[in-house]
Amino acid sequence: MTTPSRPPAVSAVSLDIWGTLLGSDPAFKPARNAMLRDALAPDVATDVFDAAMRQADRDVDDRVVVDGVDVGFAGRVEQTLLRLGMTAAAVAERAPELMARQETLALAHPPRPLVPGLPAAVSALPVPVVLTSNTGMLPGELMRKLLALAGFGGLPGVFSNEVGVAKPRPEIFAEACSTLGVPASQVLHVGDNPIADVHGAEAAGMSAALVRPDGESTLDALRGIA
Repeated sequence: MTTPSRPPAVSAVSLDIWGTLLGSDPAFKPARNAMLRDALAPDVATDVFDAAMRQADRDVDDRVVVDGVDVGFAGRVEQTLLRLGMTAAAVAERAPELMARQETLALAHPPRPLVPGLPAAVSALPVPVVLTSNTGMLPGELMRKLLALAGFGGLPGVFSNEVGVAKPRPEIFAEACSTLGVPASQVLHVGDNPIADVHGAEAAGMSAALVRPDGESTLDALRGIA
């Protein structure tokens, strides 16, 4: 974990979600991919579709941390089909239906805190907290439901699909500070991505802590906040 250069007093905390607080239920992505394959590419072998989905997701994430352009569910599914040499024309029309089916699967297989003590540790923080996250395949509306199931309900969330830009763009961090009602110089952002979280937060005038995606290092970062 990178020890941040913190302001004299942290007045508020911004927390990344994936890899900082939550990890996926192992059953979710296979079930989601199977649903998408059956709907859009039934002739493609399961392992081939899953590999294309993983690589498309990684490729999009790599681009997002460079240009800060949010790419959501439909864009990522389109990239999967293009990797398979297929047309992506049907995705936009079917996106609402497929997103609804994804929501059903996500609620049946909700994400889990990386370690059991994280929800209590966040709740016990003596300063205001906001969750600041790139949403990827799961839009903010669904993330709020999943966060509640994982023990983080009631916390304000600033989500890339709702702001219109993604970390590391400064606009999403500015929105987090506005939600907190605290100047950026007094906010600590905690996350697991050195570009999206650390470089992005610091460029927006915040301090930052880089954590490993194991939960324990997040707990360590939170223990240092008084």
